[in-house]
Amino acid sequence: MEKKPETNVKVIAIKLPYDLQDRILTFPFLHSISEYYPKADIHLITSRKEVEVLNLLPFKAYYHLFNEEEIKTIFDIHPYTANAAIYNVDLFISLTNSFSDASLGLGLRAKMRVGFSDDWKTLLLTHKVKRPIGHHLVEDYMVLYELITGESFNRRLRVNARPVSKIFEDDIPYIAINLHPLKDASINDDWFDLISKFEGKKIVFFASEDQVKTQLLIENFMNLLPSTNTYVFFYHENWIELARMLSYSSGVITFSGAGAALAAYVGSRSIILYENDDPDRTAPFYFLSDVEIMGASNKLFNEVIQTRTENFRVSFDMSQVYKKALDFFRI
Repeated sequence: MEKKPETNVKVIAIKLPYDLQDRILTFPFLHSISEYYPKADIHLITSRKEVEVLNLLPFKAYYHLFNEEEIKTIFDIHPYTANAAIYNVDLFISLTNSFSDASLGLGLRAKMRVGFSDDWKTLLLTHKVKRPIGHHLVEDYMVLYELITGESFNRRLRVNARPVSKIFEDDIPYIAINLHPLKDASINDDWFDLISKFEGKKIVFFASEDQVKTQLLIENFMNLLPSTNTYVFFYHENWIELARMLSYSSGVITFSGAGAALAAYVGSRSIILYENDDPDRTAPFYFLSDVEIMGASNKLFNEVIQTRTENFRVSFDMSQVYKKALDFFRI
């Protein structure tokens, strides 16, 4: 595809995925687009839920919010785009597989409409490509970057969030541990065994989801823990507060999901526990921080990830989390 001169692309509109983890995993793509078109106005069409996480992006963008029920069918497109205040769109990019999302490009009268091709949606796009099969989600988005720019993306790309301020007034080092997901409305005994191995540490517990439920359980849980450590439950009002806490931690132990992606984006050294998700598809990737994948059973991940980045070191034994933390967090 012929490269479009930068001066021809002055307004870019991008439809982001609804799922928070998927949204955070678009950040390497968004960084790349903003760097390729540094003078363009970038408009992000995004879910209102947890939209504050976009404020971590280190470049200027305009946010156009919607509720989950607001853009469900093609009949919702005209009223939304008519009131969206996005004008003279040169480039529209849909990062989802939704027919309705692709229709936004028509509603905005974008000159160039880019997305993944499938079924009738291809009729709405001026430039399309099949979504890769078996690739990491970030690499899916980067296929669109190559389609738009006509250039290969930098496979050594490492992006990170804008700087954030501390959340705690003291300077005591701490380890952040995500106790979600909970099973059977209880905290697994394995967590007690793991945390009991630490001595003289400040440990900050958090939950990326179901904070209220976790907070009720954590009070009793902390009472059972050895008094050799200091324990805090961190209740965050929004994802910027959580990002601030994670960013200044000595290290993060978390389950996979949006919390893991956020920790990697803000630069936290993170041990990520995989139970059901496929790290080949969703592990934090192209982010600046180092991560350790544990619990993954996907052999393909073990073979392929080592060729992608030195930041990934693979382990599969949950009993080794403590030993990994001592070395990986340098504590």
